[in-house]
Amino acid sequence: MNQKFDAAKATILVVEDDPNNLLVITRLLKLAGINPDNVSTCTSDPAEFIASNPKAPDLIFLDIQLPKKDGYAILEELRKNPKTKDTCIIALTANVMKQDIEKAKHAGFDGFIGKPIDGRRFAENLNKLMAGESVWMVQ
Repeated sequence: MNQKFDAAKATILVVEDDPNNLLVITRLLKLAGINPDNVSTCTSDPAEFIASNPKAPDLIFLDIQLPKKDGYAILEELRKNPKTKDTCIIALTANVMKQDIEKAKHAGFDGFIGKPIDGRRFAENLNKLMAGESVWMVQ
């Protein structure tokens, strides 16, 4: 991962079906200095959102366990889409065993953040992502 982006201008998409987790991550993004107007959310497959927006998000937080299509299938589609093939995509999941992290790496995620999200370290990890670094955190 080598992409770098500015927190003040970064556009972020959060794909999360659980309302509580969605609330937590959007609040953490705001606390980390991300303009709330630059954060979009969806609760399932983001294909329609991606297609209806002229620019792809700079960063996507993608829940692995979604109801209709899991995060791995969505990641595969996003990587095939010319618009999102190079977008920084971070796995979000409560499955935090070593093999889960390895599976996410092998699948092509740019990073991994385990749930529950560690609010004390979230801003630090977000800054690393924006600096083009990978983050592979269990919590």
